[in-house]
Amino acid sequence: MKKKLLCAGSLLLMFVAVHAQDNPQTRTLDYDPEKLKIIPDKVFEIGLPLFFLFLLLNTIVTVMKNRSAHRLTEKMIDKGVSEQTLLQLFKDQHVVTKLQPMKWFLFSFSVAAALITIHLLRTYLVNQSGYLAMGILLFFLSVAFLVYYQMLSKRI
Repeated sequence: MKKKLLCAGSLLLMFVAVHAQDNPQTRTLDYDPEKLKIIPDKVFEIGLPLFFLFLLLNTIVTVMKNRSAHRLTEKMIDKGVSEQTLLQLFKDQHVVTKLQPMKWFLFSFSVAAALITIHLLRTYLVNQSGYLAMGILLFFLSVAFLVYYQMLSKRI
């Protein structure tokens, strides 16, 4: 019964989402999006490649760090180090590893909250240079990473 209700509910939500995008009337924009941009093109031309480079380097560093920690653990086990000592040595690393999903959740949530805020304030940001919108985005990101740092410092 629960499966049927879940399937019916998900199909209903999908139906509503698909048909919510249909607009039988053609609407015209009140402003020209090419002239009155909230976020300038230079931000995307420079920021997006830097963001993807950051993600790539972060992935490489994380993989290398995990592999080196695994090798170090294997070497310590081979030398006969007690389990209690291993737990004490890798306690901090274990806490950081457990909080990785929280870090990325906070990152995604802060970007979404910043974009919603920019969308709500778009009438005030239309004649601005666009860097105010980037300031809002960076502010939300810094708050998210401050929250993550506070959580991490309490656990360690």
